[in-house]
Amino acid sequence: MSTPESSAATKTRTRSVIVEPPADAPDGRDRRKHTRHPLTRPAKLFCPGSGRFLAGRTRNISAGGVLVEIDAPDSITSGDAIKLTIAFGDRFIVPMSELVGGSVVRAITTDNAETTCLAIAYDDATETTPQS
Repeated sequence: MSTPESSAATKTRTRSVIVEPPADAPDGRDRRKHTRHPLTRPAKLFCPGSGRFLAGRTRNISAGGVLVEIDAPDSITSGDAIKLTIAFGDRFIVPMSELVGGSVVRAITTDNAETTCLAIAYDDATETTPQS
């Protein structure tokens, strides 16, 4: 017998697979909590450890995080704390207080040796449940 919780988990998994298939998990289950949506927008990352800003572009986005491609392959690694902003409007300057905190979950090498994709989890990701 299925419970409301298991039905919600099934809906989330199905929606996630449609948008972007997950990497194979050892047990074959989709571990994503949020549906990913393809999105290409300019992004800016601030690395508190180095004090540097890096330009990037989003590849996809969800309620829990974002995948960002950067042109500095060795400057950020898994576990690094970052702050970021994504350009949705025409604002060119964003105050530091408006940057969103996150951490790098994975640094993914690409076919281009000069770029890296960063899977970033937001610090304040909210749990969402699919709407019926």
